[in-house]
Amino acid sequence: MWDWIGKLDELRRQGQGAVLVTVIKSGGSTPGKSGAKMVVLADGSFFGTVGGGPVEHHAREEGMNRLQSGESGTVEISLKQSNDSDFPACGGTVQLYLEVLNAEPRVYIFGAGHVGQALSRVLQGTAFRVHLVDERTEWIGAPEIPDGVVRHSSRWSDFIAQAAWCDRRSYVVIVSYNGAVDQEILREVLSRPSRYVGMIGSRAKWGKVKENLAGVGLDLDRVRCPIGQDNGGGAPQEIAVAIASELLSVHYGPG
Repeated sequence: MWDWIGKLDELRRQGQGAVLVTVIKSGGSTPGKSGAKMVVLADGSFFGTVGGGPVEHHAREEGMNRLQSGESGTVEISLKQSNDSDFPACGGTVQLYLEVLNAEPRVYIFGAGHVGQALSRVLQGTAFRVHLVDERTEWIGAPEIPDGVVRHSSRWSDFIAQAAWCDRRSYVVIVSYNGAVDQEILREVLSRPSRYVGMIGSRAKWGKVKENLAGVGLDLDRVRCPIGQDNGGGAPQEIAVAIASELLSVHYGPG
């Protein structure tokens, strides 16, 4: 038996959403027997097998759908004689259970400065899996960052290229140390799917950014800047509370 437990642990540490597909019942002549498992990722790649052929094809497609919906559940596949050449005449049935794992919403905080660290603390114990991104080792390695935060000591462009983006579960907060860097991060993340994109800054800063990025084909209406629900505070912890409140409002709101 392949090490599916090890694979799931690896994916958990990476913050990668996955679906564990298990054959829970089979009858008649079927390629996959009870207990067979495979793991399906959002891009359609998979590990392990539930028997190959049409069963595996169906499991892969259904797994990707389940990752988008976030709903676990059972499906039954009938392998009866058909005019459809994709299905052999096995005559059996297979029942699969698809369990969605690591599917909590992910917030990618770009910038591990005072606001980024404060936000990572405020979001602990909420629905979000927090990823903190900063190439400055002295900031990303700060002891004030909670243990549950996934730290990425990486250049922001490298992280954006490899992150597991999802339009329903990816949230972006841009709070870097430099306005020009904020703009470049924004330019790249807007080409990726996400439910929320927010950038720290004044209305004057946002006006300049919009002017700089006008005409490059980006949907700037997606961006929230200034970021957060206005609570009148200006300290890092107060700003973090304002951002967290907005994130939770979007997450639990309609749509």
